[in-house]
Order: sequence, then C-alpha cells, then structure tokens
Amino acid sequence: LSQKLKNINSLIMRSCAIVISLLILASCVKFPEETYVSPLSVPADFNWKSIKAKPVSVNTIATILNEDDDTVAYFIPPGDYSINVGMNDTLKIIAEDSNPLTKALSGNIKEVIYFPAKGKYSTIMFEDLFPIKGDMDMNDVVFGLNIEYFLDNQARVLGFRMNIQPRAAGSSYQAIGLAATISSPDKKVSIVKEIIHSSDPRLSRFFSVNSTKDGYTPEVGQSKYEVIPITGDFRSNFAQTTQLFINVRNIDQEVKPENFSVTVEFNSEDKMPASNFTFLEELQQGKFNLDIFAVFGQRGREVHFKGQKPTDNFNFQFLLATMTGDFSTVDNWVWAILSDKSIRHQQEFVKIYNAYPNFKTWAEGEISIGSDWHIPSVKDSLYTRLDFSYVN
Repeated sequence: LSQKLKNINSLIMRSCAIVISLLILASCVKFPEETYVSPLSVPADFNWKSIKAKPVSVNTIATILNEDDDTVAYFIPPGDYSINVGMNDTLKIIAEDSNPLTKALSGNIKEVIYFPAKGKYSTIMFEDLFPIKGDMDMNDVVFGLNIEYFLDNQARVLGFRMNIQPRAAGSSYQAIGLAATISSPDKKVSIVKEIIHSSDPRLSRFFSVNSTKDGYTPEVGQSKYEVIPITGDFRSNFAQTTQLFINVRNIDQEVKPENFSVTVEFNSEDKMPASNFTFLEELQQGKFNLDIFAVFGQRGREVHFKGQKPTDNFNFQFLLATMTGDFSTVDNWVWAILSDKSIRHQQEFVKIYNAYPNFKTWAEGEISIGSDWHIPSVKDSLYTRLDFSYVN
C-alpha cells in the first residue's frame, strides 16, 4: 500500500510540474493580436432592407402611383394590399370608373401590381465569395428586376412574371445560376402549375425540372418550398465573349446583354389574396414569400438575401462557416443587396460604400436614408459604358 501511495504522489508531483511549466511558457509566448477592423460598423439588428411592404386598402377599382408618378398598381379591384416600395416612397390612389374582367393568365390581364413600377427596374447585386466576406464590390452578378403580379377581379394572385435585365458578371465562376423560392411556414408549398421562359433557360447545369406543355415545373426533389429556376447559365444572356469579367471595368469593351422573362402560373385552386404574397420578407403564418437567390459554381452554394431560407439542395456547411445562420457575417455584412431604383454598379474592386458614400451611413444605422443610399455617387467608381435607364 505504501508503494502505491508513493507512486500516486510521484504522479501528482509530475503533473503539477507540467502545469507550472505550461503556465510559465504561456506567460512568455506572445500570440498575435486580432488586427482586423470591420470597415463598417453595422448594427447587429440592421436588416439591410431598402424596400418595405406598404399596406394599402382600396374600396373601389383603383390605380396606384408612387411619388414619381410611376404606376405601381393598375386597375386593381377593391381589397387589402401590400405594395412593395422604397423605404421613403409615398403612394397616391386614383379611382377608376369601369369594372375589370377576370381572364386566364394567358389572356390579356388588366389588373396588375408592379415592382418597383410599371416599366421600371430595381437593381440586384450579388457577391460570389460566400461564405467569405469578399471584396465588397457587389458586382459578381448584377441584373435589373421588374415583377408583375397578375390579379383576378377578386384581388387574388393568378401568378407573376419576373422580367430580368442582365447587366454584369464580375464573378470568377463560369457557372452562375439564378432562381426564386416560394416559401411558407405552414406546409409544403405546391402552388405552381407551370413556368414559362421567354428564351432558353439552360437549366440542366444546376436545376432538375420536368417539362410541361409550354414550359417546365419547379425544381424536383424539394421537400418544403417551390424553387423557380430562372436561368442555369447567367453568362449565356450576354453576347459571346472571351471576357471572364463582363461589364465591370470601363477599360474593357462592353458586352451587350439580352433581357428575358420568367412567367409563373399558379394552380387555379391555389389563388391567394394579394396581401398574402410577400417579397423578401420573413416567413409569416398564412402567407407565401418570394425570394430570389444566386448559385455559384455548384448547386449547394446558394447566396440569399439576409433572413431568407435556403433550399433542400443548399450545402449547410457554408452557413456553419458564417456562424450566423441567416446569410450575414458576424459583423452583419451581406452578400445580396437590392435597390428599388435602376442604379449603376461598381467597377471591379471598388467597394460599394466607396462608390456610394451614403451607403456606409445607411448601413451604420441612419435608416432615414432608406432607399436613397445611392445618392450621391462617385462617378469614376461606377461602370459607365452601358446605360440601363439609370437614375444616376
């Protein structure tokens, strides 16, 4: 027994000596300090939204204009609506004096809600280095987006059309896709009858779909949401070129793009009140939300707007790398940004907050700037060789 006690004491003494040695060593070794300082001090609760869903109730057939007198809703029947507008926009309601007719989506629909307005385009910018923060030039995928929501005479959504205006591809990825998601927290979404593309969507690189009479189905294999493939080859919508970086450097020859559209028709039994169909909002009970995302290199690398939900094909290891789970970094930077106006994008390697000084002010908490963060701009930081009816 005495020998065992001696062995135990010896082991304890050796362990103590090791611990003391490690403490002394730790006090002598100088570990490198964290020197990274975020260029923007974005509040943790900043949601990056420059648009809002403005509640509108009309008691007669009406057309709605924004503060620029652009049409955001035309000939809509009486009902409750949520009209997506810029944060600072005001709306004007004009009564109409005749009744609309209910038609099929393939017919001449009169009742339409627009985003951002009839004949106008918003601007969507994606960064491709997700889940790494990237160079913040936000020009890896740039396109204009106009959405038309088609209604019947009872203010129910029959379907919608996304008009896409490709502008730039500053990504190092050859393979780039775009898609939309219709999601709901209530149940598995299954409301889409058919998707009709105005040209060749070239989906096979990323998306598996089935053919329909005039188009194709949502992506197969999704268990919760419906994924609407927009294009499986974003670069194919530009004129043929050997350039990897398309329309992001003023020293390069411009590459002309070709616009296209994607029309989504709902099942007749799944028509819903217009107020129940949201855009880039958090999921809400009883409502359906539309989200647009980009895919870079592989199907699992989805880049969404902050707070939006990934699909079943997303590689969740990417979200683990961000340590947030909501498509933002720990210091609340994002990889997707929207302006409700048609604005110029940044040249390659120009950070968006250097091209648009008020962007920094807005992102750091001055929310009153809202959708006007593009004013003013630094012209020589922006791409200027092509014009897409820009406001700047």
